[in-house]
Amino acid sequence: MVLAGGTVPKNESAVQPPQGTAFTSALQRLLSAVSSELPESLRVFYGFSPQPTATATAFAHTVLLLLPESAPTTAVDAARTAATAWLLAQKSPAAPQPGVGELVLRVAESLAWLGSLALASTPPELLPIGEWVEPKAVAPALEAFLRQSLDSREPYRIRRARLREITLPGRASPELAQAAAFLVETFGQPDQARREPMALLRAWAENRGKRFPPPPRLLRAALAEPAHFGLAKKPEDEDSTVLASDEALRAAWALPPSQELPPGAPTEAVRIWQARRRSQGLPTPAPAGLVRGQGFLLAKPELPGFAVVWETGEREELLLFWPRWVLAPQLDPSGEDLIFVDSQGIWRVSLAGEGVEQVQAGDFRALAVSPSGKTLAALAWPSRELRLLPAGRALPGVFGFCWLYEELLVAGDGHEVRMVSPEQQESRAIPLACSGALACAGGKLVTAVGHPCPPALVRAELPTGEPVTLMKLPQPAADVVPMGESLVFLTADGVFVLSKDGNVKRVDRGLALGGS
Repeated sequence: MVLAGGTVPKNESAVQPPQGTAFTSALQRLLSAVSSELPESLRVFYGFSPQPTATATAFAHTVLLLLPESAPTTAVDAARTAATAWLLAQKSPAAPQPGVGELVLRVAESLAWLGSLALASTPPELLPIGEWVEPKAVAPALEAFLRQSLDSREPYRIRRARLREITLPGRASPELAQAAAFLVETFGQPDQARREPMALLRAWAENRGKRFPPPPRLLRAALAEPAHFGLAKKPEDEDSTVLASDEALRAAWALPPSQELPPGAPTEAVRIWQARRRSQGLPTPAPAGLVRGQGFLLAKPELPGFAVVWETGEREELLLFWPRWVLAPQLDPSGEDLIFVDSQGIWRVSLAGEGVEQVQAGDFRALAVSPSGKTLAALAWPSRELRLLPAGRALPGVFGFCWLYEELLVAGDGHEVRMVSPEQQESRAIPLACSGALACAGGKLVTAVGHPCPPALVRAELPTGEPVTLMKLPQPAADVVPMGESLVFLTADGVFVLSKDGNVKRVDRGLALGGS
């Protein structure tokens, strides 16, 4: 594990990050308490922000830790924040289990995740908690939790909302969090507890090893009839609908995509199932309504991987779930395939589930497809060499690029942009200071201008390159793509649409934009 990177705090006190060795030791101990399936390497990058407490986010083998710039953060507190973020990044629904109803499974799953999160945020010097907490001491909180969660007199949808709430960090009572942590720790296999939460309940009911809290009668009753226990005999129509939807969504998320969904599954579950099937090249109905120029593609984290969605500014349609991060999603000119970059290279995925193809292995960070689809422009990393495939031509030091026409690529290095033909060596340079991401549409060129210039969206008049400011921005745009006569741009605050009449609308959050 490595504590790496970092931005300098803005204030003059120069707050220092936690000591690396102490942080690593504390983080290793916390992660070992919640998983025996840790990655071989875990990189933690830190930075400073004006916020009063430490926060973190994680994906795969990387954690980004934001520390307050007003006061030092101890190694233990930083480790607790990082461990919680890493654990949340692993969260995914447990698979349906034959003969077990959604309510009982959800109760078991909530206990497994609550206990794991509580262990991840426990000061390492207090682990294992079984050394100082007696089993009988945590029994009342667990029994009260079961009684409230399995009370059939209360609508399912209300209990469901409460179970969701307690699995968010810091939302459960300290007594229940400690009790759930004791339960998961005593079970001894936290990964299995989260994947197969019913195994946790059964071990508790059997009091294996005589180390568990005394199992209440209610627990044994629920395990004797897990399919329907805790549900009203005559539920409200709304409750029945929510319960059926939850069952279908769990199946869509957790069952192998090759299996069929239950009959009558809601649209949301069907789209999740189809998006997972496309990632494995399984036959899937192609999405309708992907009209070029009337939408854009957006890649965003969606546990346990990334989602690619089609956005119009008014509606969103899920297209693909991918197990790794996704950058630069593109709809090929035929509208039949998605092309994108991930940590292993460039991929093409059929929207009809007719196949998944790795177009090019390697490390890339951006991609643009020519209007005919014959040529791909891909930005290699960290060299920033723009490679044209399959032509084989390469341009060094590129920051932004886009296809102005079929035979004309525009590539910028932050100081000027060049008009390049894929087949010919000649190119023509146009000055364009501070240019970053580029967007081409209808023979027009737009760039996201950034440091050292004031952030803005700028149109470059061709062929002179004279800049015309379209909109000043409070912070730099990381990407910009055209959508008909509008522009879509991405900043740290989200995804925005700038219409031709100058109106701006925030539509979503995400990591990467893609054109159609």
